[in-house]
Amino acid sequence: MSLMQPTINLHKKRLDFAKKSARAWQNYFDAHGLLPNITLSAEQISVVQQEEEQMLINGSAGSGKSLTLLYKLLKVMEQENDPRRILYCSFNTTLIEDARKRVAQSQRFHEMKDKHTLHMTTFHNMAAELLREIGFKNAEFLRVNLQNIRRYEDAIIRRTIALVDSFMDSDEYQQLPPEQKLYKTHVGTFLMDEILWMKANGFITEQSYYDCERSGRGNNPRLTKEQRRTIFHLYKQYQELLKKQFHNYLDLEDYALLLLKHLEDIPESLKYDYIFVDEVQDLQAMQLKALIGLVKKSIVVSGDPKQRIYRRSPFSYRELGLHIEGRKTRNLRTNYRSTKEIMKLASSLQFLDEENDRFDDQRFVREGKKPSIYYFPHAKELNHHLIRQVKDIHRHDPEATIAVIHRHDADGHLIRQCPVFQELNRNFDVVTVSQYGKRFDLNKQKKPIFFTDAFSVKGLEFDYVFLIHFDREHYPNKKRIEDLNKRAGDNKNSDSYNADYDAILNDEKKVLYVAVTRAKKEVQLMYTGRTFRSISPFVRDFYRADYDAFGFDSVIYSK
Repeated sequence: MSLMQPTINLHKKRLDFAKKSARAWQNYFDAHGLLPNITLSAEQISVVQQEEEQMLINGSAGSGKSLTLLYKLLKVMEQENDPRRILYCSFNTTLIEDARKRVAQSQRFHEMKDKHTLHMTTFHNMAAELLREIGFKNAEFLRVNLQNIRRYEDAIIRRTIALVDSFMDSDEYQQLPPEQKLYKTHVGTFLMDEILWMKANGFITEQSYYDCERSGRGNNPRLTKEQRRTIFHLYKQYQELLKKQFHNYLDLEDYALLLLKHLEDIPESLKYDYIFVDEVQDLQAMQLKALIGLVKKSIVVSGDPKQRIYRRSPFSYRELGLHIEGRKTRNLRTNYRSTKEIMKLASSLQFLDEENDRFDDQRFVREGKKPSIYYFPHAKELNHHLIRQVKDIHRHDPEATIAVIHRHDADGHLIRQCPVFQELNRNFDVVTVSQYGKRFDLNKQKKPIFFTDAFSVKGLEFDYVFLIHFDREHYPNKKRIEDLNKRAGDNKNSDSYNADYDAILNDEKKVLYVAVTRAKKEVQLMYTGRTFRSISPFVRDFYRADYDAFGFDSVIYSK
């Protein structure tokens, strides 16, 4: 061996080390001071610095996963020298508006934003933009909130009810084999749910629908394999109806299907180099699959299964094309939002389909007051209490954010007629979901009070949260139970009915979990009724030592 060989090898090792060091230094992102009053933990910084083509940031409410996702977005914007197309998206409009407000507080963001093409928008509006670019002029933009979704569903129900009624009166239906005829419980509402579920999961050919596992669709009313053939026939009639009578109208679920069908028609220049998805558990299967098809370099998603309050899917992430095994899934366990006391109460809710985080595995940076549950015999007393509480907060914590969470959900008439809303509006500056983007200013010292349903508040956080419908008619939602009873017909004592009933309770507990975990400093749950026994049955999941009770005897509900 030449005497020069050791010297050459040493030089090569030093050169390799220098290259690795340079790459590491180049990829390092200084997150300090990027957003005002925000300091990332070592756990979060580790996730921000890690680069993967596909990645999942997992964490329970308040663990900072959305904030970590925003920092990863800013890291890409700073370190990419060439102009890139970047998408930051989620399911609902309010969450996107909040992300825009937060990132706009960063001076470095304003310095970088013109270097790249950044779209911060809902999945639906991103899809509408791309579809219009490739010729689908019937693709409509939409403010995605609970009220608009229910408005769309109401229109679909009217169409499917008329479709089922007409079909079942037809000679064609009478000539079907007995095993393919529908039950009386297969009414228009059922057909709407079935069609939207089929589209959301891509079961839009007869064979795929016939063979699929109907996970997430419940057991009532029962649907046999042979009856699926009849349902698919109705699905095709429904699609013809949209095409001919409604001028090629698109359901919300159609946008993802069209993107997948026409991926090759979308120019590379319109696809995205980087995609960031917040609250990924709320996207439908085909929506996530479409995003994976649209990304050219890297996709990072964040979410929490315990906050899944929209439709389920039988698909795994891997089946949709998202490979997040091993270190590609990062779990955030420290809670930076809520106090230990708030999360202790929320974590005691028992879910059927998600493993509860062990409370002693969670880490907290703050402690505070125990949550409170108040009973008031009359709405007037609840209103007076709430007004006093808000005035007191304005006196001792004038910069605090406040949310009042109701369960009128998408019923705009009930929201406007709600005595709590009217009383708040007489005394304070109040904004509703539709006004959040324009009127809720994080930089103002005295922020408006946010009056919101429990769905639209997902992903947001407030110093003080007041939940005003903690009663048995709203948690669980009485209408959902009534709808199940209609679908079940005479089948209410069966195992299948009990399974569907338990699934509704499970979903409704997730809605409560989301509402409670929006609070950073303090949360109060309030309700009215003829007696204190009108309280939500979910109180039985709580430990008596974890909350203060006012106006009712909590001993009978304690664990």
